[in-house]
Amino acid sequence: MHSKRWRALGVVVLLAVLGAALWWLQRAVPVPSLAPVAPLQFVGSAACAQCHATPTQDWSGSHHALAMQEATRAAVLAPFGGERFTHGGVTSTFSQRANKFYVRTDGHDGQLREFEVTHTLGVTPLQQYLIPVAKGGMQALGIAWDARPRAQGGQRWFQLQATERVKAGDELHWTGRQQNFNFMCAECHVTQFKKNFNPQTRTFASTWSEMNVACEACHGPGSGHVAWADSAKSPYSLSSRASDPGKGLALSLHERQGVSWSIHPQTGNATRSPPQASPGSARLPGQEVEMCGRCHAHRSQFSDDYTHGKPLLDTHVPSLLAPGLHWRDGQMRAEVYNYASFLQSKMHQQGVSCSDCHNPHSLKLRAPGNATCFQCHASAQYEAPAHHHHTEGSAGASCAACHMPTTTYMTVDPRHDHSIRVPRPDLSQRLGTPNACSQCHADQPVAWAAQWAGRWYPRLQERPTPLAEALHASEVGHLEAPQLLQGVVADPLQSGMARASALARLPAPRDRAEVERLGGLLSDADPLVRHTAVEALATTPLELRARLLLPLLADPVQAVRMAAARWLAGAPQGTWTVQQRADFERALGEYIAAQQFNADRPESYSNLGLMYADQGQWSQAEAALQTAIAMAPTLALPALNLADVYRAMGREDQAQALMRGVIRREPKNALAFYALGLSLYRQQRSADAVQALHTAARLEPQNPRYAAVYAQAREAAARPHPRGAATP
Repeated sequence: MHSKRWRALGVVVLLAVLGAALWWLQRAVPVPSLAPVAPLQFVGSAACAQCHATPTQDWSGSHHALAMQEATRAAVLAPFGGERFTHGGVTSTFSQRANKFYVRTDGHDGQLREFEVTHTLGVTPLQQYLIPVAKGGMQALGIAWDARPRAQGGQRWFQLQATERVKAGDELHWTGRQQNFNFMCAECHVTQFKKNFNPQTRTFASTWSEMNVACEACHGPGSGHVAWADSAKSPYSLSSRASDPGKGLALSLHERQGVSWSIHPQTGNATRSPPQASPGSARLPGQEVEMCGRCHAHRSQFSDDYTHGKPLLDTHVPSLLAPGLHWRDGQMRAEVYNYASFLQSKMHQQGVSCSDCHNPHSLKLRAPGNATCFQCHASAQYEAPAHHHHTEGSAGASCAACHMPTTTYMTVDPRHDHSIRVPRPDLSQRLGTPNACSQCHADQPVAWAAQWAGRWYPRLQERPTPLAEALHASEVGHLEAPQLLQGVVADPLQSGMARASALARLPAPRDRAEVERLGGLLSDADPLVRHTAVEALATTPLELRARLLLPLLADPVQAVRMAAARWLAGAPQGTWTVQQRADFERALGEYIAAQQFNADRPESYSNLGLMYADQGQWSQAEAALQTAIAMAPTLALPALNLADVYRAMGREDQAQALMRGVIRREPKNALAFYALGLSLYRQQRSADAVQALHTAARLEPQNPRYAAVYAQAREAAARPHPRGAATP
């Protein structure tokens, strides 16, 4: 049976040893003995403030500085004065007694009881509240305080899931998995967070060094820097200290040091000196963008052993441009933050980094309004009505309004799309994507906006949009979708995010030529492309997969290395070298450790179960998948994956019981009907099999495999069905 699998996170830490000098040079020059270097330690923002007064002043009071606080009267913005808030039939009451804060609301069992609020998350435009629960966890209350002024609709309680009642037992209820602070929130609200989940006792012993996003959250542990600054025997002169202020830091973040931007008089646009992208190729994310991406990306995390300055994919895997998360042209749709958007932008391609536009300490713009953009774009050209065609000083004359439209998340929080694109109402007409013009002129049809844009910019519609065309074709099932997607993958000027996203949407390779084309991407300069290429090879024959993936077991990036090991699990090792076997064991160990790191999540046990199944370790696979089901009884995939294991073990009746259980809970789950149909066919119950397969094809008409297998089964049912006949 072909079941959808939980794709495991792939990851790897770089252990590079740089070569030695020539032997004769070693003999001629005495080599001093080196004392062991102590690991860098976190020293706290107070130590940084002693020398860095201005950055500290900028940081104080910022969203980073106030990312998480203990619940005191000074920190808590909501009144907690007996207010009552009703949503979905549940009335919650907020109160304060003896400098402690309480909410009476529905708990995990749906019953009203009182809970103490111990911490706050954020300050504006909303503030959330944390409640400690059993076994060391903390949960984020689903009712938040609107911190905006009353004139803007604020100063009120509101439900974050505003359109529906989330009942107790649902993973989105404040007591559920998706509201767990230790997994969902903590890394981005404190410094040096360690989750410390114990799978045996199912408890958290989480720790952090500072209860906010402090200096070392971005710069890394500062003990080396403090030692350098304090040492009276430092070999560095005062002038060298001034020119190397990052000495001793794990990550100095001085990518902008020595960088200048020159505005071309004809184009009005700036060029970076020195450039950061090779001619004819997309720019890779720099250390600053990667560091910010830890929190400003929609991503999964598989380790909290983050080393500042190392690739993001050593501990995290960013989400790609996926349906539901992004629109068909790559604009943000769900709450995906800024990383994937910014990587698509021309600004990133030209070498702009986060701190070119934002003060990294105060988080404010470098200059007010359009002046931030005019650091690199000539104001005389771009602030003129001839460019923006709106009244000067109006919202339509704002660079951000047109090129960085906002989407409101968490009910009250508008956020700018950082892909910084030209508004294209003509694409909205064809592809159904949003555009900034229609966002402001909501009272007018899209055709009206497209007509005016065409008048003002006659060649606008001639601008190529290969990514948008490819993603649209993929989502609607056009026959030319594979070709368009492949065009994006092969385009060196497309960002790694765009290329990886197109690659992930390509159909599974059907022949050796397509497999070899994928194999060529395994040496791509962008680790996100390499990681996606590994995942794309997951369904290819093992002998081909092994030949292509073996070199990736030594990839310098952990996510890539782990993905390669995962999809080599179960491969025959008879022809492998000793080094390849050692690389495999190391990378597979990293993969298992990544799943154990997230052992508070059922997905991790599902991943482990599938890995054990691929290795033929059926009892381990069964145990892992049963654990996943026990943690999340309503999730379909762990149950269907366990059914697949039972099928392989010859326990078809148990497999069918699991499938039917999923169908009872999710009567529109096409995969469950498909799996049941195959199981019934194996039992020579052709009529029942055809019915189940027909339901799968009807529920997901865009899935060609469901339609093809249903047709084969229907045709086979009309013929005699000999015992032992193969599954269609």
